Amino acid sequence: MKLINKLFSNTKFGILLAVILFVLSNNGIIFASTVVGEGEAVIKDNDIKTAKSMALIRAKWAAVEGESAANVKVDTIINNSKIIDEAIKTELSATVSSYKVIEEKVAGDKYYVKIEATVIDKVKDEKVASGNKQICVLIAGVIPDNRVDFNNSYTLKTISLLNENGFDVVEVDYNKINTKDFLAAIKNNDKTILANMLKNYKCQNILLGSLFILDKGSNTGYGKFNIQMVSAELTWKLLDNDLKVIKGDTLSGRGQGVSMDDAATRAYKNISETGAMQMVSQVSESLLDSDKKYIRVVLTGSNTNIDDLNELRNELKHIPFVLGVKELNNTSLAVNYPEKALYLGMFLERENKYRVVKLNDNELIIRK
Repeated sequence: MKLINKLFSNTKFGILLAVILFVLSNNGIIFASTVVGEGEAVIKDNDIKTAKSMALIRAKWAAVEGESAANVKVDTIINNSKIIDEAIKTELSATVSSYKVIEEKVAGDKYYVKIEATVIDKVKDEKVASGNKQICVLIAGVIPDNRVDFNNSYTLKTISLLNENGFDVVEVDYNKINTKDFLAAIKNNDKTILANMLKNYKCQNILLGSLFILDKGSNTGYGKFNIQMVSAELTWKLLDNDLKVIKGDTLSGRGQGVSMDDAATRAYKNISETGAMQMVSQVSESLLDSDKKYIRVVLTGSNTNIDDLNELRNELKHIPFVLGVKELNNTSLAVNYPEKALYLGMFLERENKYRVVKLNDNELIIRK
């Protein structure tokens, strides 16, 4: 205490320390505290392991809620305590970084757990966060004859989803974008051309992409008409205002129609339904918080119908940490889920009702 008083008596040091504390309090510094949490769960069918896991998750949430307001679900019994330990997280700001059990016991038909948890609360600078939400979208469809279309359904869907996620999408006048310049910037990764194209816009971030339509020939359709077949290959990159690549990926789709333009339009629509949400989810994860992450859940199977999708939607809503579910089309849902797709798949498989066919960071394909 004497040392602290002596340091503060030094005017220059006191001013410097005050400035440092002010900066720390406004730049996303993480504060940790030790909190005691208690939880209990009913033992059903002598399943002590499940009851212990349930009591533990309730104890963790009790610790978190003591430090940060949270909207959580604790009523779902989870059989795998490892998933609880790794996946537990609030949808707001606090997390349990570590804990130790200080008391546990069976009392009647209930399992009781008391823990001492280290809770981390992230303090964020809203001004910095809001500045990072500004984004310019430069994604164009490219027909085989090198015609460029910025107003395709994929670009429009992307802008709509970015707005839904709280981004400030800068309005770019696509009519003033020179086609040759755009194609050169894409083909040669020319940052000078790209910077010149966007010099009149304030772009904190840039979503750059090309949706190339590839001619796959034609098949004879009904009557005398031929059906044009195409595939769509999308390559996109998320850039910062220094044109440094933050994130990137590729997507593909197909389309068919009575003409090249008609087939391209259908391909854009197809890829927007299957890929736009995945792309925006990755962009949101990179620039915003993990609670903006969406996972596309696809229900497959020859006998799948709309009732099955509605049933899946209701079951997803009752899985811990699922923050929202919305329909993409008649076979897939967009699930707002801040954790790994692997965990979501495990929850769906736990009663052997669904089987995971394929998964990646932003997509989960299941079969009933």
